[in-house]
Amino acid sequence: MPGTKILQAPDYIVLLGYFVILIFIGVYFRKYIREAKDYFAAGAAVPWWLSGVSLWMASFSATLFVIYSQIAFKYGLVAMVIAWAGVPVMVVARLVFAHRWRRARVMTPLGFMEQRYSRLVHQILVWTGLPFRLIDNGLRILATGIFLAPAIGQKWFTLEISMVVVGLIMIAYSILGGQWAVLVTDFFQFVILCLAVLTLFVLCLVAVGGFGGFLTGIRSTPGLPPGFLKPLSPPYDLFYWIMFALVTLLSYNASWGLVQKYNCVATEKDAGKVAVTMGVLSFIGPLIFFFPALAARSYLPKFMGAGVLDRSDEIYVLMALKILPAGLVGLLVAGMFSATLSTLGNEYNVLSGVLTKDFYHRMIRPDADEKRLMRWGRLNCAIIGLVTLGIAFGLKYLKEAFNLIDIMVKIFGGFGPAMMLPLLAGLLFKKVNSKGALAGVIAGMLSGVLLVVLDGVLLGIYKDRVAVDPTLSYWLKQGWISASSGVNILATILGMVIGSALSKTPEDEKKRAGEFLARMSVPGEPTIEPGKTRRSPFGIVGIGLMIYGGIIAAIGGFLGWQGQAREAFLLNFAVGAAMFLAGFLLKLLKSGRRSPAAS
Repeated sequence: MPGTKILQAPDYIVLLGYFVILIFIGVYFRKYIREAKDYFAAGAAVPWWLSGVSLWMASFSATLFVIYSQIAFKYGLVAMVIAWAGVPVMVVARLVFAHRWRRARVMTPLGFMEQRYSRLVHQILVWTGLPFRLIDNGLRILATGIFLAPAIGQKWFTLEISMVVVGLIMIAYSILGGQWAVLVTDFFQFVILCLAVLTLFVLCLVAVGGFGGFLTGIRSTPGLPPGFLKPLSPPYDLFYWIMFALVTLLSYNASWGLVQKYNCVATEKDAGKVAVTMGVLSFIGPLIFFFPALAARSYLPKFMGAGVLDRSDEIYVLMALKILPAGLVGLLVAGMFSATLSTLGNEYNVLSGVLTKDFYHRMIRPDADEKRLMRWGRLNCAIIGLVTLGIAFGLKYLKEAFNLIDIMVKIFGGFGPAMMLPLLAGLLFKKVNSKGALAGVIAGMLSGVLLVVLDGVLLGIYKDRVAVDPTLSYWLKQGWISASSGVNILATILGMVIGSALSKTPEDEKKRAGEFLARMSVPGEPTIEPGKTRRSPFGIVGIGLMIYGGIIAAIGGFLGWQGQAREAFLLNFAVGAAMFLAGFLLKLLKSGRRSPAAS
């Protein structure tokens, strides 16, 4: 790998320290897991700001840095604009969905479906939604493996081995401490991720000579797409953005792992604050996350040659390896793990909750006690993790034909509407009944499968022309994905409307749905259970950050003692000191307030 480094001994120490602290936090919170509600919903006793940070961390993974950096490197600012689709989506979440999810008062996101529709619809959504979530999570493992393999930089550490390592770490992490551990480690990982990406952002900005130097370098770069500095540019045009925003609207407001964050807080007012926190972070994040990839377009070819243009899916890690000193590369890799661990830890917990509460407890062992449910929850976490890893290996072959973002949107646009729209309709519309929901699922799934298969057939027929015809390539890739997303949304809606209009709602369903919708019309009361308190994460996170900051600062001192570059010493010491100070302040907040988490 000419022109870049690989992980060195200080980086491995930083990574090891990161995993040790995560395990410590997970083990610490096991003592608070006394019943299934604690494991799957954190006892509805989580402060809004913690749940908001956790929601943001759960909304992306290393996939974000791989996928959007690839787009930023190849096509420019459009990557940020696509990512900003999450901002208006969270405005809708704040106004329409957040308080409704809180009023539903369920332990798992599908928990209300049997009362609102029927047991059949409930189980169909469990078993159609589960594969969909597993495929999405497999893509996240693939993206993290793509990031990790070149960072390790050893011939034996192939992409396949990298994916296995990532997958097994995810399983071990998810089993440890349930939703409380996921939420608190999300906050710890949020601090690490922010420090890592901010450090890379600043150093990239310095390397290209500030924003002025960046613009000068970009404008003089040969072979640059004409719309590189425009908000929208082919093949990602306004039509693509609109359909992507609609898919994101469904994803952020109906994905099981994300809406669970609204169920972890005590009040619907807190749920609204969770959505606002997510929206603000979704605006700030892309500004910092994708600049290194934009800068790499003019910067990296000087050191690595034109061949770097063929490695666009590795561009974020290649830029990091070039810019960051030893020690801080390890911190950035820890940051990428932070993003993926947060997302998959949350996903595995929620999917395990769905299997355990919505299938095992409801259909197989209604008399199961809390200990048995927790054991099954942890076993299901392991099974889900192994299946997800297997799916990641299958997705690896798709990336040869598609950009990773196109794979992601193809999955969501093809199968998401059929599973997410009936879920949201159950919260919003009285006239949609169980037969309408079932018709919507069937119509959306048939539409999604047919369009995906047809696209695959056409790509096979016109494989040679796609490589040389940009217009045909657009309409069989990005254009097809956008159009099929709209068709699948429309098919699902029509299925729900026609199915509900042509069927008679049974009296028992009317009664159950009426009781549910009546509850949904009344503002909810705080639901922290008697005897439960809001545990502050400040203390344990503060200790973790102080230890981790001390490790990084010590590495800086060691590098200085070894006579290595003064920059490496100063940067490691400064970042370590900043992390230690942040941990110290959090510890002070914990000591100075009896219940800081309740604020």
